[in-house]
Parts: sequence; structure tokens; C-alpha cells
Amino acid sequence: MKIPSIVAAIFALGGAGHAAAQDVSVQTAYAQAQSGGVLIVDVRRAEEWAQTGVAPGAARITLQDADFLDQLAVATGGDKDKAVAFICRSGNRSGQAADKARAAGYTNVYNVKGGMSMSGGWIDAGLPVDPVR
Repeated sequence: MKIPSIVAAIFALGGAGHAAAQDVSVQTAYAQAQSGGVLIVDVRRAEEWAQTGVAPGAARITLQDADFLDQLAVATGGDKDKAVAFICRSGNRSGQAADKARAAGYTNVYNVKGGMSMSGGWIDAGLPVDPVR
């Protein structure tokens, strides 16, 4: 069985798998997304996406949408083993999204620590963003 590259990266950083979603750095999430090892899902609201932009290639699925899990299934092609890294403004909603996904049977879910806007987050780290209009 092949271990998803983000899982290998987490173990290399000293992380361990457990019931709660594992936090990953913005740098790890970006590198893994660029290599195709993880799908980033931005769970903020449309006005937040427009304010800051989103990570390149990120799926945009608002956590509060009633069909959140249906949209996630579309974004992952129905693959509940696909590595998914959730991101929001600060890390709170993304943690909730990761928990919701795990409860629905997704096995490789991660929370992007620092989100888009916090100190040490995506924007603070100088990582690229795609504008949303």
C-alpha cells in the first residue's frame, strides 16, 4: 500500500496519526498541493475568498453549506482516502471541517495550521494566492 506523500511528510516532521485531524504547516500544505499529494479545501465564505484570494488550486467549499459533505465528495471524486487539507482564516473552521470529514469516513484529513490570515499563516508566509472575484 502506498502512503500518501503528505502522510510521509507529517511522519518525517515527527507527527503521528490519531483520531483527531493532524495539523500541517502552510509550507507543507503548499508543497504537497503543488506535487498533487493533497487537495486543499478552503472552507471560508465567499466574501473572505474575495478579500484575500485562495491557495492555488484550492477547492472552495463553505463549511456552513448544508451540502458541505456532498461538495467534498465531488471535489475528491468520491475518494475518501484522498489526502485533504482544510484551510480557513485562522484554523478554527478548518479543524471543524476536518472533524466533520473524518466522521463521514474520510481517512487522510489535515488542518492547515495558521490558516490564511493568522501570524505564520499562508499570507504571512508569502505563499501565492489566486484572486477570487
